[in-house]
Amino acid sequence: MSNDTPSPKKESANDSTKEVKNQLFIIEDDYALRDALEDYYSRVGYQVSVFDNGVSFLENYPTPFSGVIICDLRMPKMTGLEVLKSLRDNRLLPPFILMTAYGDIPSAVEAMNLGAYDFVEKPFDPKMLELKILEAFNHKKMVSETVTLDEKKRLREYVANFEKSLLIQALQESNGNIGKVCELLNVPRRTLNEKLVKYDLNRNEFIH
Repeated sequence: MSNDTPSPKKESANDSTKEVKNQLFIIEDDYALRDALEDYYSRVGYQVSVFDNGVSFLENYPTPFSGVIICDLRMPKMTGLEVLKSLRDNRLLPPFILMTAYGDIPSAVEAMNLGAYDFVEKPFDPKMLELKILEAFNHKKMVSETVTLDEKKRLREYVANFEKSLLIQALQESNGNIGKVCELLNVPRRTLNEKLVKYDLNRNEFIH
């Protein structure tokens, strides 16, 4: 990523963009999808702000921010991963959910390593994504209320959440085939079996 990538804008405590409960930022370059998501989540009670690219989003990103970010992966000017990295580098990373194309598990893995909360593959049901958004809000609230929760524990919880989503997606795409899942996630069979037990996932439930 080039050095001229804008940093998120910081604002004073007296600025008009103060923390708002259930605030949702959506970054998506496809107008039809962006408009549909804005309409749906506004109707179910979120305060929604939309952006058609990552640069515009970062230039208008308020701090502090108490909401959740939904961001497309492949966009002009900046990719979703570049947006995620910019927020992380500036220590401003809220729950971040990445929208990816079907089968783009490598990008989802990279997003997890950069600190994303979760991911969703297109096309998706807005109600399903809403469940992930609610989980993200609940997790953020739990972390903010638990002052003794250290950064390492918080990171472990983020990784566990994302890891389970990756396992489910890989099982769905491979039709429950363990060998293919190992290939997709680049993990040994023994490690995969341990993860399946850890997250109480049964591969037979994904065989069609």
